[in-house]
Amino acid sequence: MAKILLAASSEPRAALQRILADHDLSCPETLEKAEQMLRNRSFDLIVCTVFFDESRMFDLLRLAKSTPEWQSIPFVCVRLRKHVLEASIAREAIAFTCKSLGAVAFLDVANYQDPADAGREMRAAIERALDAEKNRPNR
Repeated sequence: MAKILLAASSEPRAALQRILADHDLSCPETLEKAEQMLRNRSFDLIVCTVFFDESRMFDLLRLAKSTPEWQSIPFVCVRLRKHVLEASIAREAIAFTCKSLGAVAFLDVANYQDPADAGREMRAAIERALDAEKNRPNR
């Protein structure tokens, strides 16, 4: 069981909580609460949706990657909602920015026809990030 900081607004958070139910989840509602949780507890992974706390995903990503104690925590960015960032160029820009700022992945599962497929894809990508972290030297 991994300790995961799950930064998401209510609708995507509920879906992610179902997908990640067997992990120890901490779910801040704001950037400030996320920072407080990071200061008070260690985490194995940060998962953040695009519109967390009124589109502050990049703020949380920058904070995590600029703070020495948190830099090594894998950060996964997620787009779950349809009709958000529909233009492919927008999704490509978001994915590029996520990677440039240090995220291990940008998961775009909003357009899956079957929610179960989206859940399996999310779960597999998150498990890969956790496995990579466990197998990283000097951990």
